[in-house]
Amino acid sequence: MDSCAGLHMLNRALEAAPILPFACAWVRREHIPSVFRPVYYYVGAKVFLYALAIVSRTVFRNDIYLFHLATVLLVVLLAYTYGQLLPKRWQRPVQVAVALFLGVAVLDASALNGLFTDVNTYSQTFGCALLILLAILHIVTLTQNATDRALESQPSFFLSVGVIVYCSCSVVSYVAVNIIYHAGYDMATGKRLDTLFSSPDTFLMAVQMALFAWLFCFFQLNASPLRALPTWLHYSSWAPRSYRLLGRRLSQLKVKHGRLIPRVSNGHCSMALEAPVHS
Repeated sequence: MDSCAGLHMLNRALEAAPILPFACAWVRREHIPSVFRPVYYYVGAKVFLYALAIVSRTVFRNDIYLFHLATVLLVVLLAYTYGQLLPKRWQRPVQVAVALFLGVAVLDASALNGLFTDVNTYSQTFGCALLILLAILHIVTLTQNATDRALESQPSFFLSVGVIVYCSCSVVSYVAVNIIYHAGYDMATGKRLDTLFSSPDTFLMAVQMALFAWLFCFFQLNASPLRALPTWLHYSSWAPRSYRLLGRRLSQLKVKHGRLIPRVSNGHCSMALEAPVHS
C-alpha cells in the first residue's frame, strides 16, 4: 500500500470524528444549556452526514451535495450560538450576515459550482470567514469581561478555538480541491492531489470535534456513573444500600443531643447517638 492510499484511509477514518462529541453530548443531553443546543444539533447532524456519505459514495458515486449541506449546517447553527453568546448589539448584524450567507449558498449550489458538480468554494469561504470573525469577537469579549473564571474553564472558549482551528484551514482546502479538478489533470493525478489537499481539512475537523467533546464534558451527566449501566450489568441493586445500627435502620433511630441513648419500641431496645455536652 503506497503512502497516498494510506493517507486516503486515514482521511476516511478521521471522518468519523463527530461520533466522539456526539457521544459526550448524548450522555449529557438533559443538562446541556440552551445556548449550546445548536452545537449539539450540529455534531448530531455531522454523524448523520457521515453515515449518509458512506451510502452516497457507494450507491450514487457522488457525495458533493453533502459538502454544500454541511457548510449550511455549520454556519447557521454555530452563528446562531454566537448570536446568543455575544452582546445584544451583535445579534442583528449576525442575522443579516447569516441571511447573506444563505443567499451565497443557494447561488453557489445552483449556478456557480453546482450541487452535484463541485465543492462549494464560495459559500464555504464566506461562511468560514463569518465564523472566524464571530469567534474572534467572542474571545475578545471573554477577555474584556474579566472574571474569576479562567478561559479554559469556560465551555464557550473551546467552541471558539474549535471554530478558528477548522475554519482557518478549510477555506484553503476547498479552494485547492476546486482548482485541482479544473486544472486538466488526469483522473489518477487528480485523485491523489485531492487526497493530499483535503487531508489538513479532515485532520483539523477531527481536532475541532475533539474540542467540542471537551466543551460538552463541562456539563453534568444524565445519570451518575453507578446508575448509568442497565440493571443486568450492575453489580448491585439500583436502590442505595441501607445502613443499620444495632439491627435497625439509621432513619429509625431517635437522636437526642447527639449521644447514644436507649430507646424501647414494641419490646425491642435500640440505641441513638447523643453529642457530648460542651462547657
